[in-house]
Amino acid sequence: MYTITIASPQLVYATPATPKTIHVYCEMGLDGGGYTFLTPESVVKLHPSELSSMFADKASFLLRVRKTDGTQPYAVLKQLPQYANIPLTLGLTDYTGYNPPVNSYTGGLVGQPFLYFGFLPKESATNNNVQGLQVNGFNNVFTNCDRNPNSHFTLFPNFPEATPSVYDVPGTVCDQIFSHLLPNPSGRVMPPQIFMFGETHWGGCGCYKQTNQISGILSLAIGFR
Repeated sequence: MYTITIASPQLVYATPATPKTIHVYCEMGLDGGGYTFLTPESVVKLHPSELSSMFADKASFLLRVRKTDGTQPYAVLKQLPQYANIPLTLGLTDYTGYNPPVNSYTGGLVGQPFLYFGFLPKESATNNNVQGLQVNGFNNVFTNCDRNPNSHFTLFPNFPEATPSVYDVPGTVCDQIFSHLLPNPSGRVMPPQIFMFGETHWGGCGCYKQTNQISGILSLAIGFR
């Protein structure tokens, strides 16, 4: 059950199967609205089946970026047109059918839980072909050179303040994700506690970046509907 007013786009989502409440932020303006952003605390509380029941639109995600200048530009993320028939995936500490996030490995990295936003699954990405994602209508592409099937964003609450990976693969794919962000017309900002440490990984000769490796960026939030 959603309770919301346009003047205050925060809401509480009460999962019908349990007595707990999940605190989230709902974006009701950008890209037609209806996007839900989970707080880090909600990532810990949710069961995968509850997250699945909240995720209906398999065609788009809404990326918000918290920048050092105080702005929070956005991007609507979709599959490239040639992969439009492949649904996007959202997993709670689950990347079944996809490559794992770098920071999910044990041994002192950020670890679990995490939200996994998958684009091309391994069966589609393990190819030497053109891959990537659409960012605010821009087809952001690369050619996978070694069939390494990475195609995701991952968000980590990281409550233990664990030290993240030092892995870093610069590339135009990551550059163009963040260079094609748009300012939200109202200038409205989400509460900073909605945002999390994040990584994004593409290819096979695409790129790998974390929020602590990108100049001017503090953290990410990704909404779904």
